[in-house]
Amino acid sequence: MKTVLLVLLLSLPFVVPAHERAAEPAAAGSTLASYQQARAVLARAIEVAGGEAAIRRLRNVSLGYTGHRNMINQSRRAFPPWDREPASGSVVVDLEGERMFADNYTSYPGIGRFGGAWALKGDRGVHWEPDRNHHGSEIMMNFSGKDADGPWAFIPRWIPPLMLVDAWDGGTNLRSLGRAVRNGKPMHALVWTQRDGATITMLFDTASGAFSGYESIHDDGVYGDVINCIEYSGWRAIDGVYFPTRRTDWFNDEIARDLELRYRVDAALADSQFELPSGYAQPKETETGERLREIGDGVYLDTHMGGIMIVEFDDFLAVVECPGNYSMSHSTIAAVREAFPGKPVRYVVPSHTHGDHGGGARAYFHAGATLVTTPGHVEFYRRLARVSRTISPDPYDATKTSPSIETFRDKWVISDGSQTMVLYDIGPNAHSEELTMVHLPRQGIVWQADVYFSPGTGGGVNPAMPIGIDFAKKLKSLGIDDFQALLEAHNTRIVTMEEFRRALALAGFRGY
Repeated sequence: MKTVLLVLLLSLPFVVPAHERAAEPAAAGSTLASYQQARAVLARAIEVAGGEAAIRRLRNVSLGYTGHRNMINQSRRAFPPWDREPASGSVVVDLEGERMFADNYTSYPGIGRFGGAWALKGDRGVHWEPDRNHHGSEIMMNFSGKDADGPWAFIPRWIPPLMLVDAWDGGTNLRSLGRAVRNGKPMHALVWTQRDGATITMLFDTASGAFSGYESIHDDGVYGDVINCIEYSGWRAIDGVYFPTRRTDWFNDEIARDLELRYRVDAALADSQFELPSGYAQPKETETGERLREIGDGVYLDTHMGGIMIVEFDDFLAVVECPGNYSMSHSTIAAVREAFPGKPVRYVVPSHTHGDHGGGARAYFHAGATLVTTPGHVEFYRRLARVSRTISPDPYDATKTSPSIETFRDKWVISDGSQTMVLYDIGPNAHSEELTMVHLPRQGIVWQADVYFSPGTGGGVNPAMPIGIDFAKKLKSLGIDDFQALLEAHNTRIVTMEEFRRALALAGFRGY
């Protein structure tokens, strides 16, 4: 019996005890080796930042920041040099109470300050617009459960010591990418996926071991493949933990934002900091109905895509605005083809070159439409047509065809005898050197982008901005002193003449 047992034992594979296996180095190039190398780099960075114990002792962290944003593809010109606008915001995280608050603001050329705010307790919270430019007194979004992952992932992106311990606590969700060079400095690069599913590359100075910043990649409708890089500098200790005093955001090879950072730790926090301010209401139920809503004879709005307007002619269609990217515009094209089978989109008319207005032009090039724009914007759309995309390739790449582009100065009319659509260049103005407005004289419809805003939700009107007053003067000079409906590029709200005049009056202008 002993002989049989001995033979059986000798035939079994040799098993190393777990504690001895852990001491063995992982094979070079293996997943485990990549993880182990990443952990070693991260452990060193945590020590340089003040040590794990000191970081975990933090009860709360508050940040205020100010600086400027270089308005890449949001400037008055289609190409650099870009306009420079103020940028500011704040971030507060109560680590003990599992609460957070954040807000951020940027001014846009000619149209003032826009921003948003978030407040969460655990996995529940709200998102609203303090300035009420687009959403009035209506809450923009409610968060619960997994919805809250986005705002919570936002916190460590602004508070580097918290990013380090978050990554450390991520289990095996960490890998080394080896060495990299950023701004001439050798770096260790680690890849990490945050709780909201965003994958970022964390960068660490190889000499000091300190955390330097992080990168992410995305597809952009105008620029194609984009590398976003956040660079931290000017570190100083607060209660033994090191925080940066400056943040520089890069968009490919251009500086997008440059900010001064001011941190506080373990400050007295008021409950009101994490509450929705008074005067806000829950969002109204979204009306269901046809995607293409008819607002006049042969005139439609794509209700899924903001204020995109479709004008029907006898033998063809014209689409006003092509925002975002290929997929967004392709969605509109597909809806139009379903609604008007056999009737091609002959023209697409973007208002100007900002990505949220013209970034989807490639879908119309692929569909065979002619883009109608002003002379100063032609080269922008030619370049957009040539951009190579590897993150999100689209079918237009494969065609190798040149885009069809028509230009006009001052005024251009599209008509088939029964339907008439008049384009006007209402630039230069404080937002864009050239900007196309559309007038449908028979229906009494005026369509515009970024020169007049009313809250798309929540009702009411805001005092017209100075650019809105200039727009009213431009309308009067064109002889358009009466209309039935004023449309906006960013939402499907229809503003009446009375509402427009009320907004002008609230700003002290009664000349229209």
